[in-house]
Amino acid sequence: MLSPRATRTVRWLHLWSGVIIGIQIILWVASGLVMVVRPLDEVRGTTLRREAPALSVPAGLPALQGVEKLELGQLLGKPVWKLTDGQGKRLLDASTGQPIAITAAQAEAIARAGTTLSGPATVSAITPANPASDWRETAGYRVEFADDVRVYVNSQGDIGAVRTPWWRFYDLFWGLHILDWQDRENTHGPVIIIATLLALGVVLTGALLTVRHFWRR
Repeated sequence: MLSPRATRTVRWLHLWSGVIIGIQIILWVASGLVMVVRPLDEVRGTTLRREAPALSVPAGLPALQGVEKLELGQLLGKPVWKLTDGQGKRLLDASTGQPIAITAAQAEAIARAGTTLSGPATVSAITPANPASDWRETAGYRVEFADDVRVYVNSQGDIGAVRTPWWRFYDLFWGLHILDWQDRENTHGPVIIIATLLALGVVLTGALLTVRHFWRR
C-alpha cells in the first residue's frame, strides 16, 4: 500500500485541492438543488401558455424573392406570413402581402391571448439600445405583469419567452453551476474544466486515503 511519504503527499494534495475547490463544490451542490426543486415547465413559464387556435390556409402565397424562410402563422387570430430574408425577419398580412409592424398595444394583446396572465401590465420596447437582461433577442416588446412575470413578444408576433421570478433565480444559479456568469451558455469553458479536474482530484485522493485507512485496520 502507500508508503508514509506517499501518504503525506496524497494528504497534502487532498487538503489544498479541497481548499481551492471547496467553495465551488458547495455552489455546485446548492445550484443543482435549486435547479431540481421546481419542475422545469414551471420555471420556463410553459404552464402559463395557451395553445393557439387552428387557422385556415390562405389561397395563395405572396410573390417574393430571396426568401430564406417562410411560414404561416397568426397575429391575434388573423393569418400572417412570417418571412425571413436578406432584410431580416418580417411579418406580412397573408391576405394582402403588406408588411405589418407590431405595436405596443398588439404586443400586450398577444401576451394576454397566449398566456393565462391577467391584470394590469406595462409594455416597453426592446431595442439594441435598450436590451432585455433575461432575453437574447434585441427587437420586440416586454409585457410585464403585476406579479413580476415578463412576456416577451418578438417582431413576428410570437411569444419568444415567458420569464417568471423563479426563472431569473434559476438562471443565476445556472451561471454559477457552469461557471459562465455573463452569457450562461458555455458549458465547456476552461474555468469549469479546471474546476472539475480539481474536484475530481479531491474525490480521488480522498478515496485513496479512505482505502488506505481501512487497509491498515
